[in-house]
Amino acid sequence: MHLKRCLEVQVRNASQRKDIRAAEKASAESEKARVDFIIAAMSTIQGRAWFYQLLVSCSLFADPYTGEALLDNFVKGQRNIGLSIYNDIVSHCPDQFVVMMKEASIQEALYERRTESESESDGTSDAEYAGGPD
Repeated sequence: MHLKRCLEVQVRNASQRKDIRAAEKASAESEKARVDFIIAAMSTIQGRAWFYQLLVSCSLFADPYTGEALLDNFVKGQRNIGLSIYNDIVSHCPDQFVVMMKEASIQEALYERRTESESESDGTSDAEYAGGPD
């Protein structure tokens, strides 16, 4: 299901075919604009990074189970939104989704290398940060 539901135009008079057609046309235009936006955003590095962070914040790439019922329900709601966005991306620009995931993987690897080199230059180890022996 798409998030467009809140943008749909209401029919003024459902018995008038003219009003129904106008509402259908407005809805189709709104859907096309939404899809065009996703495609345009996914065609840039910044857009792919933004969508990736949005999907991460929606727990799309992580296990949403926390063991706490209320928090689980909240996270499942976030995940539902993320799945809808994921579906839009994969449906309309699957190649850009693959590029987005490769870019995210490269960024994560660079971050890990950077943090490893910083901890080595500081003379600290992960065990010290984790509360290990001094």
